[in-house]
Amino acid sequence: MKPPCEVMVRRFLTPVRALVAHRLREEGLEQQKIATYVGVTQASVSNYLAQSKVTLEEKLSAFGINREEADAMAAELARAVRQSDSLATEVLYTYWRSVAASGRACEVHRADVGGLTNCDMCLRIMAENPIGGEKAEVIRKIREAIQIIETSPDFGQMIPEVYSNIAYCTKDAKRTEDVAAIPGRIVRFRGRAKAFAQPEFGSSGYLSRLLLALRRNNPWVRSVLNTKLDTGYLHALEAFVNSVPITLDSYTTAEELMQKLESITLSPPIAVLVDPGSAGYEANIYLVGEDPISMTSVAVSASTLRRIR
Repeated sequence: MKPPCEVMVRRFLTPVRALVAHRLREEGLEQQKIATYVGVTQASVSNYLAQSKVTLEEKLSAFGINREEADAMAAELARAVRQSDSLATEVLYTYWRSVAASGRACEVHRADVGGLTNCDMCLRIMAENPIGGEKAEVIRKIREAIQIIETSPDFGQMIPEVYSNIAYCTKDAKRTEDVAAIPGRIVRFRGRAKAFAQPEFGSSGYLSRLLLALRRNNPWVRSVLNTKLDTGYLHALEAFVNSVPITLDSYTTAEELMQKLESITLSPPIAVLVDPGSAGYEANIYLVGEDPISMTSVAVSASTLRRIR
């Protein structure tokens, strides 16, 4: 057996970890703290930092990753490791899956182990499962919504520390598997919003649960976008929606929040929820809509209005 995961560990993971270590060092962290975040020994961190970033980026170029992509990946992972190990692992595997599914790891794999002349396993297994019908339309609309956000010069400033995401569900959604979102979420890169993965069904447990909870009393709700809680942005949003923003009560667990959301009544086509946050939960603004395109258009317009006011 010659699984591609061996190539991932030997040839991909090491330079990625090293670039994250460089990034965290540039942010002022000591080697022991970096080691804890990255999941290696302090000696390994010392070895990583002894290598130039150019050398590390050249190693990743074997996978078709250019310097800008490597820098963006390191920046996103550096933020993710500060949040949690599970989020960092999710982001890491989102990148690896993208590399493997595109076929960019194939030449490295063949060169390392040999005997894989006709292998196309990653192209078949790692690639997004083909879908059609309503689910295909859900994916298409999220992609269009992402384009609206990514082209905005202002929306990037509205991304919270936990990142943003867009969730959109099928018409009769009942389970998280009926909700699509961006794996790894939407991050701020060079001042702008950037999604480094394509939308998938079942990829955002928390936002999917939130959306489904809202649908209990508001079946018209099919999409949700989370942003940073910013007073100027909240006031700007009020200029684009017909209803007054609803401020949520405090809560101690995610389950308690979901119960509160199930009893809320919202007015279409777009509503605004203000989550002041709680212990372990960052404050957020949730834009809720019938579809992600009109919802993100309002989000972007409000970010522009916030800047010019």
